[in-house]
Amino acid sequence: MSTTADTKFFLPLRDGARLHYRDSGAGAGAGPAIILLHGWGASGDFFERQAALAQQGLRLIVPDLRGHGLSQGGPQGPQRGPLTLAVLAADVGELIAQLALERYSLVGWSMGAMVAWEHLRGAGLDRLDKLSVIDMTAKIVTDEGWPHGLTGGYPEAMVAPTVAAVRADWARMAQTSAAKLFARGARAEPALLARLTALMRANAAEGLAQLWSDMARQDYRALLPRLGERCQYIYGKESRLYNEATFLQLARLTGTTRLVGLAGAGHAPQWEQPEAFAAALTRHLAPRGQV
Repeated sequence: MSTTADTKFFLPLRDGARLHYRDSGAGAGAGPAIILLHGWGASGDFFERQAALAQQGLRLIVPDLRGHGLSQGGPQGPQRGPLTLAVLAADVGELIAQLALERYSLVGWSMGAMVAWEHLRGAGLDRLDKLSVIDMTAKIVTDEGWPHGLTGGYPEAMVAPTVAAVRADWARMAQTSAAKLFARGARAEPALLARLTALMRANAAEGLAQLWSDMARQDYRALLPRLGERCQYIYGKESRLYNEATFLQLARLTGTTRLVGLAGAGHAPQWEQPEAFAAALTRHLAPRGQV
């Protein structure tokens, strides 16, 4: 297998913004393309513990989604108009087109799963190889017919206060959100928590508020049955955001048997259980004989 490279790029987008992304394992002999999509308020750095997967025959493409990380603003000014999942999904579509990816797999963690679903809802499934959904539900708002949103219940009436809290004091909320990434009953190592908090605080509050409002409007349940066995769900068994019953229900709606619960992991299993997480990904994503 050829030596892999980890190269950073900025992709000019349709409206003058720029999308920052890393491309690991590209070049001669590159393996299948895997696009890793991070969560709300995070960045591509939240997948850094998966970098070694590029040594296992996978080409890892990790963008900072618009409004996050190094994909904020651009040489022609900040984001024009509200920041929505449709905007983020369109950016992913541009990335796929510019890289001329004939086939690709998607790994969507948290909000990144919604970006993946939004992309597939518009682009179709013809070029999709596999999808891995990481600790995320298809509808975060709960109601009488859908208890499988955010744990503890998250009715529509709570959306506006959440959005207001993001706008009012994102610095404080970022620290709270970072702490909620880790398993119930676990205490994050202070230096790691401080680093993740800093990465989250670097994102502009207004864009995050707009995105949260849009996320709360979404419902991707109708798309799930079209995915079937090409979709797997990986979740933290001690997630503070979602219950195990949520993923059992999502798997039923999707028609997939590919369901992996990771013990000792919360909402971000790629941080707390990186080896088990990598094994679950490669079993699902890598071509036979390359793992």
